[in-house]
Amino acid sequence: MRTFIQIQNWSPGYMNVCPAHVVILVECKACGERREFDKHSLPPSLHHALVTTVESRLKCTSCGEKSGKMLFGHYGKDGE
Repeated sequence: MRTFIQIQNWSPGYMNVCPAHVVILVECKACGERREFDKHSLPPSLHHALVTTVESRLKCTSCGEKSGKMLFGHYGKDGE
């Protein structure tokens, strides 16, 4: 299983500024579910939105809560 390595205390500010090589995971603060997020799946009106604006619209598919937090980072090799 790949390990996600979060870039601590970093946010691009706006969605369109996030580099293509950065992996985005969304974590539900209510139930702890984590899923990979594809920024290209956003509607065109949110491509240049603040990360906090997008986070406020995220709804967990597991528990239904709107408490998503975007985590930015990359996948490490097994054992990292």
